[in-house]
Amino acid sequence: MPRGFLDNLAVLPGDVKLAGVTVAAPAVAPANTKTLSYDAALTLPNKYANLLGVAPTELTNTLLLSQMEKWYGTQYCFGGSTDSCIDCSSFTQVILRDVYNVKIPRNSQQQFDASTKIEVENLKEGDLVFFNTVSASMIITHVGVYVCNNKFVHASTSKGVTINDLSEKYFAKAFRGAGRFINP
Repeated sequence: MPRGFLDNLAVLPGDVKLAGVTVAAPAVAPANTKTLSYDAALTLPNKYANLLGVAPTELTNTLLLSQMEKWYGTQYCFGGSTDSCIDCSSFTQVILRDVYNVKIPRNSQQQFDASTKIEVENLKEGDLVFFNTVSASMIITHVGVYVCNNKFVHASTSKGVTINDLSEKYFAKAFRGAGRFINP
């Protein structure tokens, strides 16, 4: 049986072995490099597909998924902007900066005012969804990042960073609009 060029190739976690020679992967990624392990790239779509109610193959933005994973469950605190405590508008600011390389204003009302308004049926990944959670007015008091399938990720006062559905009674009543900073 003839031997092909792949007969002497073995890929191991972190290492590549070719014709008996092992080349180790670098232990540390270069500075300022955003990395996601191969296992995480496969696991995160599966984990978040369940939470978002979609097939894992629909979740292709691994950078967004890795940021959701990093922040998921982080405690909410008003004015917070750290890894251990963050508020809703700081969270959206960080996601748009780190995932989409877009700079947006700091508070939710400023984000609403500066965004290009869109209809809810035109929402795309990375759009912002705005709410008033304290009154029936149009003042914006809360913001989240739309992901897909009517779901958004946000820093909740009660659960920290979490995922909710726009059609949930609380959010449907509080919804005030959607805005875009990312060019489709």
